[in-house]
Amino acid sequence: MGTIRRAFLYVTRKKGKSVLLFFILLIMATFVLTGLSAREASREAQKNLREALGGEFQVAVNLSESNPYFRKDEDGAGNVELYTELPVTQEVIDAVMGIGGMKYYHASTQTLVSTNLTIFPGNVPLKGDMNNKIYARTVSGTENSSFFQSGIMELAEGEHITENVRNGAVISKAMADQNSLKLGDTISLQADEAVKVKIIGIYEILKPDPAFASIVTYEKLENQIFIDMGTLQDLFGNVPSGFYDVTFTVEDPAELEEIISQVNDLSSIDWRAFTVTTNNQTYLDAAAPLQKLQTLVSSMIFVIAWVSGIILSLILTMWGRGRVHETGVFLSLGIGKTQIIGQYLAEVLMIAALAFGCSYFTSSAAADQIANELLGQNYPAGEEQTAGVTITQKDGFSEDVAVSIKDDPILADMAFGQDTGSETEALEDGAKADTEQISVAVDFYNMLELYLIGTMIIILSVGVSSLSVMRLRPREILSKMS
Repeated sequence: MGTIRRAFLYVTRKKGKSVLLFFILLIMATFVLTGLSAREASREAQKNLREALGGEFQVAVNLSESNPYFRKDEDGAGNVELYTELPVTQEVIDAVMGIGGMKYYHASTQTLVSTNLTIFPGNVPLKGDMNNKIYARTVSGTENSSFFQSGIMELAEGEHITENVRNGAVISKAMADQNSLKLGDTISLQADEAVKVKIIGIYEILKPDPAFASIVTYEKLENQIFIDMGTLQDLFGNVPSGFYDVTFTVEDPAELEEIISQVNDLSSIDWRAFTVTTNNQTYLDAAAPLQKLQTLVSSMIFVIAWVSGIILSLILTMWGRGRVHETGVFLSLGIGKTQIIGQYLAEVLMIAALAFGCSYFTSSAAADQIANELLGQNYPAGEEQTAGVTITQKDGFSEDVAVSIKDDPILADMAFGQDTGSETEALEDGAKADTEQISVAVDFYNMLELYLIGTMIIILSVGVSSLSVMRLRPREILSKMS
């Protein structure tokens, strides 16, 4: 009679032991499989989170004496202008975007211009004609602008500015209504040169300026006009155009350090003129619960497997001692110890195959609830810090690139690495939603892992439990039988 047949007959004859062993293996498999599926879900959630949030780094003009293109001018009235003769040009942007793993970029700068429109006055008076100037914000694309990404503004009509737009503008609905403007109308902007631009989009302000805030005219959200790079070039004639800073987003934040290393190695860029700053904190904060979950689940799987192996070894050892007579008979019939151990192993594996299959249903029922319990934790609210001195880039190109340091607070295009309260709140809510909505499902690969882990545990347990009997010689076993 073959080993497999003897194992099958024993399992069917010893129904009580078989049922007990089935439930032991089922419980073990349920915990292991739940842990495996939860770990896989956390890995998938981290991947989705990386794709959703991305990682950011900024290439900005280096406004320090170490930059050979840096210039500093004082006008005698207490105002200081910091500017560079080498801004971040499109050539620099293209070189960085040529590196693998890049997702998209956003560049912006603001320029004080005059206009033929009736504007909204601020409540902080300024000297000269500054009360009649507004910001023309040059962007690589309004859709990725921090104003629109953070939910301060929303495009209501028309289309966003893109790299393909030339002499287009996006203005506020309040500005359009006050001046009886609509899509397709043209407005005039004046800097060194006068330029006519076509209104291609109108935005609504979702989060207005605070009611009692001190705001100068060009800071008011209603007065912000978004323009393209071509328009900026036309406003200042033949002066080479560029940006004060550019924010780049990578596809996978986990690769951010490697990508920045490749950026710093670009020989076509004079890095004396620029600085590179990383911003990966949003992803790190959002991914922290998932990383903790993955570590916790991995530890849980290890402990469950270890404890299961010990329990199974003890049970099989106790049962093995009651099979001394059977073992002695097998030995007297010339059946080797290897075949006997093979039979014991086959018996447990037969029951395990059924128990592991049934664990699919028990694990699926428990997985979601267990994962939600593991994810139940508090998220610390973001904290903001504001600098004591406000530095605002005035123009983003050539010798006219300037950063004015004034006593009046100025609303620059939101600083890289410092989210507004609404933006921070939105990112935290999104991160919390991403982690709280993890769906834990048992798949084929989880089942395959379970069978591999379970088989290893069973082999070790059967081996350990058989030592007490198999190390005896046949004569010793027969003497114990008597």
